[in-house]
Amino acid sequence: MPIYEYRCLDCGKVSDHLVFNRDSFVPFCKHCGSKNMEKLISRVRVRLSLDSRLEKMADPSLFGSFDEEDPKSLKRMMDKFGAEFGDELGDDFDELIEGVEEEIESDTKSNTQETKDAD
Repeated sequence: MPIYEYRCLDCGKVSDHLVFNRDSFVPFCKHCGSKNMEKLISRVRVRLSLDSRLEKMADPSLFGSFDEEDPKSLKRMMDKFGAEFGDELGDDFDELIEGVEEEIESDTKSNTQETKDAD
């Protein structure tokens, strides 16, 4: 049974669907409920069990370069989790990522201003 991906033309988010009968299936957005969708051509992927994905994310080598005090390092780690778990992390995760990006941007601007002030 194939998994098809669709992009919502209203909110822009991607939803995937396990389709049993393609003839009777009507795609919908899992985020906003819209039926205004376009089918995406995506790579073949294998769905791992939750246990397998959690075990993969618990690998200590994944945390080797992680610095909890560095917003860029935190964002990289969050991106890895987001890529692994996809839509399952939900809107709260997306908001958290946006917050980290804003903090990185703010830090970059303040560091640039400090450099200008020092000159």
